[in-house]
Amino acid sequence: MQIDRNTGLVLEGGGMRGVFTSGVLDAFMKHDLYFRYVVAVSAGACNGMSYISRQPRRARFSNIDLLSKYDYIGLRHLVTQGCIFDQKLLYDKFPNEYVPFDFDTYFSSPSTFEMVTTNCLTGLPAYLTEKQNKQRALDIVRASSSLPFVSKIVETGQSEELVKLAKENGAKGIKFYGICCSSLAAMYRYGGVIPLSNAVSAELVIATGAIDLWIADVQDVYPAIMDVANCFHTKVVTTSESARLPCAERIEYDHYHSNIDKTNEIAREIVLKGIERFKERQERGVQVHIPNVEVTAEVGFSLEYLSRRFKGIGPVTEAIKSGKILGIVNMVGCNNPKVPFERCIIDVAEELIKNNVLVLTNGCASYPLMKMGFCEKGAGDKFAGEGLKEFLEGDLPPVLHVGECIDNTRSSGIMATIAREMGVPIADMPYAFTSPEWSNEKAIDAALGFRLLGINSYHCVEQQVYGSRNVSEYLKEGSLELLGSKMVVNMDPKLLAKQILDDMRESRKKLGWDK
Repeated sequence: MQIDRNTGLVLEGGGMRGVFTSGVLDAFMKHDLYFRYVVAVSAGACNGMSYISRQPRRARFSNIDLLSKYDYIGLRHLVTQGCIFDQKLLYDKFPNEYVPFDFDTYFSSPSTFEMVTTNCLTGLPAYLTEKQNKQRALDIVRASSSLPFVSKIVETGQSEELVKLAKENGAKGIKFYGICCSSLAAMYRYGGVIPLSNAVSAELVIATGAIDLWIADVQDVYPAIMDVANCFHTKVVTTSESARLPCAERIEYDHYHSNIDKTNEIAREIVLKGIERFKERQERGVQVHIPNVEVTAEVGFSLEYLSRRFKGIGPVTEAIKSGKILGIVNMVGCNNPKVPFERCIIDVAEELIKNNVLVLTNGCASYPLMKMGFCEKGAGDKFAGEGLKEFLEGDLPPVLHVGECIDNTRSSGIMATIAREMGVPIADMPYAFTSPEWSNEKAIDAALGFRLLGINSYHCVEQQVYGSRNVSEYLKEGSLELLGSKMVVNMDPKLLAKQILDDMRESRKKLGWDK
C-alpha cells in the first residue's frame, strides 16, 4: 500500500466491535504503517488514540483482557454514572494507571488525529483534536464515545401503563415482532421480541393481517411495503430520513439528531399510534391469517459461552485437530432476488453441516437457518455428520446464532481465539466466510473484514461492484498476494459448498491434520 499526504484513515465506531479495528491497527503498527490524517468516532476514537501513540495491543488489552477483569460494562454503571460503561475506569484509571497512555508520543506525532463528537446545542458533528492538554484529549475521546440508550420503542411498549392502555382498547397486550437486523438487535437486548423474517420477505409478514404498526428504520426497506400495508390498513412509521416511504408517517430524529433527548417521547408516540391503529383495524374487521407453523431456535452464542460450556476452549481445539470438526464457517448476508429466495443459504449450510463443519451465523442469513431447524437444540442428530454430532453432545445446534448483521466480530473473535490457542495463524486455519446471497454494501464489508484476516469468502452471486474492472478483479483473485485470501463465486450452492470443503481439507493437509 502506498500512503501519501492525500491518504487518510477512517476509524468507525460500534462499541465492542471495535476489537476488530484494534487488530487491524496493531497490524499497521507492526509494519510501521502510519497515516498523516486519521479521523475517528466512538470506539474508533479509543483505538485511534493507541494507534497515534504507537502502542500496539494496548487497545486489545483494554477491550478484552481488562473487560473480563473489571467487568466495566453493565446496567449498574447506567444507574451510577448515566452510562452503561464505567467511564471513571475507562477514561481515568486505564490511561493514567492500569495501561498508561503515552501522551508524549501522542502529542509529538506528525499525524493529524480528529475525533468526531456531537455539539449538544446544535446537534451538528464537531471534529476536535488536541495535541497539548492531556485531560482535554481524554475528555474528547470520552465525548466521542458517549452512547444513547437503544431500542426505546420496545422498552416503552413493555411499560405497565401502555400495556394497560392497550387492554382498555380491546387488545390482550402489546406484542413486538421483528424484521431483519432491527429484530435481532432488539431480541438480543429485550425479552419478548420475536424475529419473523429477513427484509426480502417483510411483505409476507404484513400480508398476514396481524400487524397494526410497521416501523421502518434505516436499512433494507422495500417500496412495495406501502402497497401491502394499505391493503391491510397497517400503519407505517419511518424513523430515519434515509428510509422514507411514500404516505408513511415520519416520526424520527431530525437531520442532525438534535432531538435525541426526546427519544422517550418519540418511542411513546409510536407505541400510542400502534394502539390507536389496533382499535381502528378491529372496527374495520380486518381478517388475520397466521400460518400454523412454529419453530424454536437457540440464540446468543459467544466465545464466553463456549468457554463456560466446555470449561475452556481446549475441547473445541481438540475437536478441530482430531477432525470431529472439519472446520468453521461464518455464514451471513442479506438475500438476493437474483437467486431462489433463501435456497442458496440452506443448500450451502446443509452440505457443510453433514460434512462436520461447524457453522456460525448472524443477520438475515440466520432466518432460513432458524426456519429449517438448524439452530434448534439437538438438531445435530438430524443434520450433522458423525464427528460434529459427537462434539455437539446432543443438545447444541449445528448452527450457532451469534447476533445481528454487525456482529461478525463475535465470529471472528471465536475463530481468532481458537487459532491462538492452537498456535496457528488464523489465515492457515480451516476457516471460511460465506455470504451466499449477498446484496448490499454491508455484506461486502463483512466479507472484506474476514479477507483481511486471510480467510477466503464464498458466494453464489457476483460482488455488487461493477463500476471498475480493476476493482472487481482485485476483490476476487487480486487480493490473494496482499491479503492471503480470495473471493470464490459459484452460482450452484452445492458446488460452492464443495469448494469450501475442498479448501478446508487442503488447509488441514498443510497443517498435518489429515492423518
